[in-house]
Amino acid sequence: MDEASSSNIRINDPNFQNIISDILAEDCSDVSDDVHDNMCIDSDHNSESEQNVSESDESETDSNTDNGDDIRPSKFLYGKNKFKWSVEEFASKNTRTARHNIITKLPGLRGPIKQFGDTARPSEIWNILFTENIINEILVWTNIKIDSFRHKYKNHMQSFLKNVDEVELRSLFGLLFYSAVFKSNHENANTLFATDGTGREIFRLVMSKKRFLFLISCLRFDNSDTRTERKEHDPLAPISEIFNEFIENCKLNYSLSSCVTVDEMLVSFRGRCKFKMYIPNKPAKYGLKIMCLTDSRSHYLFNAYIYAGQNTDGLTLDHTERKFSKPTQSVLRLSKPIQGTNRNVTADNWFSSIELVELLKKKKLTYVGTLKKNKREIPQAFLPKKKSTVGFTQYGFTKDLTLLSYVPKPNKAVLVISSMHNQKGFDNDVQKPEIISYYNSTKGGVDALDEKCSIYSTGRRTRRWPLAIFYRLLDVSSVNSYVLYNSFKNNETMTRADYLKSLAFELVSPELETRFENTCISREIRSGIGRVLGKSKNLKDTPVYEDKLESRKTCRICPPKKKRKTIYQCKLCGDPICLECSRKICSNCFGN
Repeated sequence: MDEASSSNIRINDPNFQNIISDILAEDCSDVSDDVHDNMCIDSDHNSESEQNVSESDESETDSNTDNGDDIRPSKFLYGKNKFKWSVEEFASKNTRTARHNIITKLPGLRGPIKQFGDTARPSEIWNILFTENIINEILVWTNIKIDSFRHKYKNHMQSFLKNVDEVELRSLFGLLFYSAVFKSNHENANTLFATDGTGREIFRLVMSKKRFLFLISCLRFDNSDTRTERKEHDPLAPISEIFNEFIENCKLNYSLSSCVTVDEMLVSFRGRCKFKMYIPNKPAKYGLKIMCLTDSRSHYLFNAYIYAGQNTDGLTLDHTERKFSKPTQSVLRLSKPIQGTNRNVTADNWFSSIELVELLKKKKLTYVGTLKKNKREIPQAFLPKKKSTVGFTQYGFTKDLTLLSYVPKPNKAVLVISSMHNQKGFDNDVQKPEIISYYNSTKGGVDALDEKCSIYSTGRRTRRWPLAIFYRLLDVSSVNSYVLYNSFKNNETMTRADYLKSLAFELVSPELETRFENTCISREIRSGIGRVLGKSKNLKDTPVYEDKLESRKTCRICPPKKKRKTIYQCKLCGDPICLECSRKICSNCFGN
């Protein structure tokens, strides 16, 4: 339509509404979901909730204002696609809590973890999430990798080349948790195992530096022989089995609160991976995207999947559900375990659409989220205007939906859609509309989980993306197990740092016990282990041995290559010891 014809439109014209709709439709552009097959995919996920005034919006607003003298107030507002909103509420203010806001499953512990009663140790809770099946799966493929590496060394009998068992594998995870508590996950291994007083003694006591680095390099989570075949239909084949089983364990043992949050989490990674993402507003910027559903209050990760490229959001959905937009598919996939429970889903404007809200409503879930201003269902009056006053609020209602436009600052407006709220409301504590206040209090579930994983992170530098995902699973397991720990009535209250220390110590203790009894390990290490385990010998209760042996024996402390013989023995432990390795002690000190 040319400028001349558009300038001669009259309000009294019977086709006025159709003509305006055609004009507005010319400015709308379709959003493409195509993703180029590059080494790094640019993410279009922009969660900015405040909408700015654009030139097109301002020109349309000005044209409507010029003719505003002839327009009478109406009880209804219409979007660009003639979607009808009422300015009046449908629900009565005197009604009780709406049926769709009453949850049917109470939050808290459930499933296998309830076998512990009213109290449980950190390692017992962690073992519920990282079950024996997961540990055994890692053991099998890691030992196969160790066997293949062993033949590359001339001396196959070196101690650090032996196969790993379950106890030692758990102790490796314990050391990774210790590195998270000490915030030393990015430290060089030489500094962690240093013997000059600057290192962390617990690392040397559990295993040698060579063994630590060797086990990490050999960690595998699937059968490499069939990986190529499985990757044809599963791009995540190297980690998918472990990842999916861990997520199922998270679902089995916890019941969510009344509100959940859906958002993305970026796992920092700069190596080679065809579905590596670039998200500029994230701290890491480059990495692997995990779509998450978490509890809005406790930040417990309940459901998640790894984004593996185009058309992977709807892998578990049926044919009908795959026809919806990608953000809608993502929310439907994540919310499947809680459908029918009347819980609320909070998400940002990348996910939000009228289509999604109506679909969730049919599945007995409510939704609260910000909207982008390009949605065709939004009336022109709700869009940001330059002349709007700060704090101005406008509502639109349907039978099931509530649309809110709020002006937080000049030239900006926040658009929020909700199927949970059906009335106008104002929160006096924060001086904002109730819908805005509720959205702000529940939108950060995934971001808070990501922050917790970053504060105490087990992730070490790696070029293998499956290992980067596994490190994040360890981080999430520490957060989830801490939430489960606090859900027990009689458990001792402790900070998350103390909880991680307790968890790490319980994981490494069996390995420390084994090494303490191993006489082939140096006396210095065994003495340190005894001190950590509380098994240091009490001098008062220790029997005193004779000064000399009946026959000469090799000194227990001197290096073996010296082959130094001695007739003296330690008065406390009875081990042969040469005079160079011993010190005299007076009777007073010995008695104390």
